[in-house]
Amino acid sequence: MRLEKALAENRFILAEAAVIETLRRTPGIELDPELANSPLVYDPRGRRLIAGLLDRFIGLARRIGVPIVITTPTWRANRERLDRAGEKRDLNADATAFMREVQAGWQAWGRENVIIGGLMSCKNDCYRPELALSPGKAAEFHSWQAARLAAAGVDYLVAQTLPALAEAHGLGRALGATGIPYLLSFVINSRGLLLDGHTLAAALSRLDAELCPPPLGYMINCAWPGFFRPENETRQTLSRLLGFQANAAALDPGELDGSRELKVGDPVLWSRQMAGFNRDFGLKILGGCCGTGIEHLKRLVSELGYTSPSPSFS
Repeated sequence: MRLEKALAENRFILAEAAVIETLRRTPGIELDPELANSPLVYDPRGRRLIAGLLDRFIGLARRIGVPIVITTPTWRANRERLDRAGEKRDLNADATAFMREVQAGWQAWGRENVIIGGLMSCKNDCYRPELALSPGKAAEFHSWQAARLAAAGVDYLVAQTLPALAEAHGLGRALGATGIPYLLSFVINSRGLLLDGHTLAAALSRLDAELCPPPLGYMINCAWPGFFRPENETRQTLSRLLGFQANAAALDPGELDGSRELKVGDPVLWSRQMAGFNRDFGLKILGGCCGTGIEHLKRLVSELGYTSPSPSFS
């Protein structure tokens, strides 16, 4: 199913919970300093672990009868990092093929309801907006990876954990040039602002006006649900926000980054706030980011009124 069709036909689309952070805390797993979880697609145990996580999320979506979006393990697989890591294989294509294998495991239902996004991010630290690229440099830098993911056959492209409007603008140019649908997803702070200080309204209106084609829509990720105050946003801003993949803890991104301990806040409050974004403000794509897992997703779908196994937080 194409993402556009899923959005038109469903009031709710499930998104995955944390994958990289879960793998980071898995005994015996080492994330690559340059490429994070990407090289695990070449490791039999790594493939099993990633597929196992995704299958739990997909299984929940199937049980409640909604589509799900999952993303390729290519968050850091840009050309510069691949070169620094000495990785000569076509990692973006191989990661996409791996995701198609996961999708194929769900047979006809998977082909219709599992939607694969080609995942990208900013060049530098996602929590330091002062390191963001200018629009022109970002468009040049990110075009290589965007083209490879598009050629590999992802259903859509998505750039996540973006701290600054400038680099998001260049990313939009690079992703839009591929000719396939794309999303841009921002980090926000506890005041509901992009990390560079822009309001969501200002950022989204400028990107919509200047990017051709504009994104299919926008999302928020890597932030506590309570940081987003939809009641303070314009109707236009809300109409362009498609979803939220939220952190489990009410901490600013800089406080979470690199934490050795798993930070988890109140899962009841998390699920209620997330469900409210869907019921009251129309955000359709909901899932988890840092600190979240299958139990968060179970509680979310229960809060939305879907029949699902009861979550059991320890």
